Amino acid sequence: MLWEEVRKAYPDKWVVFEAIEAHSDSNYRIVDDIAVIDTFDDSMDAFRLHNELHKQKPNRELYFFHTSREDLDILEKKWTGLRKI
Repeated sequence: MLWEEVRKAYPDKWVVFEAIEAHSDSNYRIVDDIAVIDTFDDSMDAFRLHNELHKQKPNRELYFFHTSREDLDILEKKWTGLRKI
């Protein structure tokens, strides 16, 4: 599914989704194919599900956005240094 299709299918909703296909371009993550996991009216509910799913499977590329956004502007962050294990 494309973001435009998600916006039409779920107007005025918070959407938790997985990027099935994505690529990087100029420090932005471009999502080419989306699998919607769930939708919410409340941002905190979407955040909680996103956080829970990320803890279970940290290698999945999960996001949550409101469908009022025309574009997915996902800036890539480069991590440097050590992380706590």
